[in-house]
Amino acid sequence: MFIKSIDKDSPAHCLGLQAGDELISINDEPVRDIIDYQFNVAEESVLLRIRRNGSVLDYEIERDDPSELGIVFEEIQYRHCGSKCPFCFVDQNPKGMRQTLYFRDEDFRLSFMHGSYFTLNNVNEADLNRMVNQRLSPLYISVHALDRKVRNFLFGVDRDDRLLEKIEFLTENNIELHTQIVLCPGINDGKVLHETITGLESYYPGIKTVAIVPLGLTKHRKGLTNFQTVTPGYSKELISEIHDVQTGYMKKHDNRFVYLSDEWYLKAGKRLPSLDHYGDLFQLENGVGMTRQFLEELKKQKPVFKKQLSQPKKLNILTGKLAEPILSKHLVPIFEKAKGLSVTVTGVENKFYGSSIDVSGLLSGSDFARTIGEIDDHDALYLLPPNCLNPDKLTLDDMTLESIAQQTGKQVMQFTGDYSEVRNRLENPVSRNSN
Repeated sequence: MFIKSIDKDSPAHCLGLQAGDELISINDEPVRDIIDYQFNVAEESVLLRIRRNGSVLDYEIERDDPSELGIVFEEIQYRHCGSKCPFCFVDQNPKGMRQTLYFRDEDFRLSFMHGSYFTLNNVNEADLNRMVNQRLSPLYISVHALDRKVRNFLFGVDRDDRLLEKIEFLTENNIELHTQIVLCPGINDGKVLHETITGLESYYPGIKTVAIVPLGLTKHRKGLTNFQTVTPGYSKELISEIHDVQTGYMKKHDNRFVYLSDEWYLKAGKRLPSLDHYGDLFQLENGVGMTRQFLEELKKQKPVFKKQLSQPKKLNILTGKLAEPILSKHLVPIFEKAKGLSVTVTGVENKFYGSSIDVSGLLSGSDFARTIGEIDDHDALYLLPPNCLNPDKLTLDDMTLESIAQQTGKQVMQFTGDYSEVRNRLENPVSRNSN
């Protein structure tokens, strides 16, 4: 691993390590990536082997506090997915986006570090042994189906990937797994779905949860496999069907084991389950229980908006079409407790991916800018969803809050979960054409 930079006055800086050095090993254990580094660097006595300008140098550190050394590494190369899933969202991106959005990552290291899903299709025996030896737990596995024929179709492969053998090895070695099924109507539902759930449940508690999420279909599918869309009626039937399954597992395990993502309830227009329904919220980042958690957190924020504003203000909350009804019902009454504050929730139609994509996390900057431009209210503050920007503060189409504000000439900010920040921005607007 190559060192990108060294934090000033850190142990590594005092030791004399430099940007451009290659870390070969720690205590004679090879360092392939950040996981190897973190796994081995925690010892109180650390021997670092460095390659610099063709020479190999050893640095030994003795420390009472096994804290970070202050090394920033170059980004590692992650594995590319070898599957050809006909519903893969990457294939449904329009042309001209940044290259990272076309990369199909498939790496167990990302799953361990960030909770992303991978398939186990491209892992070998050495990978499995590493997961066990370094206690890479929990891991998040995309399963979709256990039926061989259906599974091969959904992954676009024509081989046995020995999924259950790998799951058995990991669970027998106490690696906790959480799984997901991307449900495609008419393909892996019905009997196939129930056989998949039952097969995964046989590994409980090694497999801790199963999440069922609906497939997403954009308008950019020319030449791709045709799929049935998820309708409100289909969602209602699935909720009833899975509720019966959950009831059985509650009796057997005292938890529901299988969970539906929030989208099913929102599409069906059904009341969301209580927060207790979701147990320990293991699948929160997969959209399972996220909306209910948001609503529960919202109740705690009432005091922020009890005090009257210094002067009348307008707030327009932008969100995906799917969440518009629930935010209008729950969020507006809380915000309007601040006397003088007028609140509107606007559901943004997704023109970038197509109207069938109705979640807020897949709205583009151009969608926000178009919608804001269509609203004839220059005095409002426009609040964008928390998941509308990537870590580099860019929308899917590479716009920033600043560029959206400049294009529309209106006040724009991203909601970060801090309600006091929203109130402060309302009371202290920034100059026009900034974020």
